[in-house]
Amino acid sequence: MGEPAATTPRRDAQISTQASLWADIEIFHAIATSGGLALAAAALGLSETTVARRLKAFEARLGLPLFRRGANRLIPTGIGLSLAADAAAAAEAVARFEARATSARARDDAPVRITATTSISLFLTQHATRLSAAAGGVEIVILSTRERLDLAQGEAEIAVRMRRPPEGSGYFGQKVGKLAQAFYVRRDSDPATAPIISVSRDVSSRIEQHILAWAAGRPIAARVGDSAARYESIRSSGAVSMAPCFLADADATLLRLEEPPEATADEIFLVSHESGRQRPAVLAVLEALRKLFREHRGRLEGRS
Repeated sequence: MGEPAATTPRRDAQISTQASLWADIEIFHAIATSGGLALAAAALGLSETTVARRLKAFEARLGLPLFRRGANRLIPTGIGLSLAADAAAAAEAVARFEARATSARARDDAPVRITATTSISLFLTQHATRLSAAAGGVEIVILSTRERLDLAQGEAEIAVRMRRPPEGSGYFGQKVGKLAQAFYVRRDSDPATAPIISVSRDVSSRIEQHILAWAAGRPIAARVGDSAARYESIRSSGAVSMAPCFLADADATLLRLEEPPEATADEIFLVSHESGRQRPAVLAVLEALRKLFREHRGRLEGRS
């Protein structure tokens, strides 16, 4: 039998060309996203000169003008816009590939990261040891933020969100309850004269409208966006405002002034992505979270 055919120089050249194409698409995508050479260079960790040279070579290779110069930015041409959409899809696919590969090689005992709003993070913190035990003692990391961390890119393994989960490929979502809020005041304060705290207008128009209706023309003393911070404001300053029922109902110093209105309640969704669900520990934490929200449904809905 003869020796296997050696890799030909032509095949080597094809591989080299494909690798160069991937790199050029990455540069093109960065420019199209940022709108300028300097910002793209900073994002890629390259010099602006290198990015400009690579863009010029890429346009020559394609035989197409991808951008035209505008005031302080590069504006995609018609074909540039079309190719930018393809480049964005390619970048998303690469990020998804990397996230899945990272999750697949993650140790079974690697931490399970859960992202949630501040109020839900406080609830999870009360039960963090239970969640860890359910996953065989794995470390639980609770990321308290209003930002929507990208599960597909491995920024977290699980998200507890107050909005419907993404409909993109690979996502799993399940409604696990509601988070209710109601009006509270400190027991030594008169709700008729206590200062009123509302919410930031960009946080929840539903809660703001309910507070303004309750105030009936009384002035708003302050606006506090985070619901857990509003709870602390009620406790510390003697103000009246809306706070999560599971926090305020457990505080003997506070008095609830109303039943939690349905209009201001938020649905709670448990969200995961297939890239993280490959780990048994993640699946175990998801199941523990489902049980936890089911058991404490009354507290979260203000029915305790």
